[in-house]
Amino acid sequence: MRLRFFAVVCALATAAPLAAGDENHFSVLLRLQPELVHVSGSAADSRDRKGWYLTDGWGGGNKNSHNWGALFIDGGFRVGERTRVIGRLGLNVDMEGLKDGDAREREVEAGLEGPWGRLMVGRLETPYKTAGLGWDPFNATFMQARANLGRSGGAFGHGGYVDNALSYAHRIGDLRFTLFGAVDDVSDIGSGGTSGNHAWGLSVNLPLGPVELMAAHIDASEFKQGPDKRTGTKLGVRWSHDAWTLASHWERRGSGLEDGDFFHVNASYRLDDAWQFMAGASLFSDSADSNDGNYAALGVRYHLDRRFSFHGGLRRNDRDAGGSETVAGLGMRVILATGNLLEGR
Repeated sequence: MRLRFFAVVCALATAAPLAAGDENHFSVLLRLQPELVHVSGSAADSRDRKGWYLTDGWGGGNKNSHNWGALFIDGGFRVGERTRVIGRLGLNVDMEGLKDGDAREREVEAGLEGPWGRLMVGRLETPYKTAGLGWDPFNATFMQARANLGRSGGAFGHGGYVDNALSYAHRIGDLRFTLFGAVDDVSDIGSGGTSGNHAWGLSVNLPLGPVELMAAHIDASEFKQGPDKRTGTKLGVRWSHDAWTLASHWERRGSGLEDGDFFHVNASYRLDDAWQFMAGASLFSDSADSNDGNYAALGVRYHLDRRFSFHGGLRRNDRDAGGSETVAGLGMRVILATGNLLEGR
């Protein structure tokens, strides 16, 4: 019962694009996460970030960063016996409303799926991001590891989206893999064409009983005239048994990104159908300078319903040159979903 309950919660929170059995599907799902936090520490002081905040997520010293709030509009219909057309528009929402500029949209994608796999085109998440993203039980809260010296952030890490992209995902037995590419269409002045430094990535997940293995890679070197050596490699393992889950991963990030190695571990324990106790810790080893860092978090989540939960806890991260940041607070998560609006039609 406990595992089924949390599986339903995870499915709603992820908002998978389609209920595969429906002939015609159109649904809307809204996620909201208000968090009241207090921020302190030398790094926060240097950025004028000390004090109380109402936020949705926190990353890189900024409120409403790497947040959870979103509005998803999903649809799909069958073409032929075994193929479906699917699409999603995802909008980025925090506790100040709809985000501005390039951050306004999450994924904007359309494609096909069938027994041969899923092909999607548009503004997408990279497989480097999605592989093991949910392994951090604090993900998208103020306690999360990503962008807080615990895991990589940004569009080529565990946050953000990439335009002009396409992906192909398939399952062979228990093994799941995703291939990814993004088109560099920025004009190369004087050449008569585009830069052509396309990005690519891949991920592989393999469950083996209570253990799951994960590997991912991303290469966006000079993509859209960005820096060279924007590369990342990630290896991870997760173990689950009864109420316990333990996960760990290692990341190596190129000099065009964080330029270092992340070593991350976390654990969670589920009590009954409601309580979840969580802890996480990381080390960041800087490749270029003596500017290493660390991250630690401790928290709890309580589910009143599969669509509503409270969470609270404490996160601290510290870097040799940048100083420390400590964030403590409480938050809630709300999921409002229509279900399939075309059901029975």
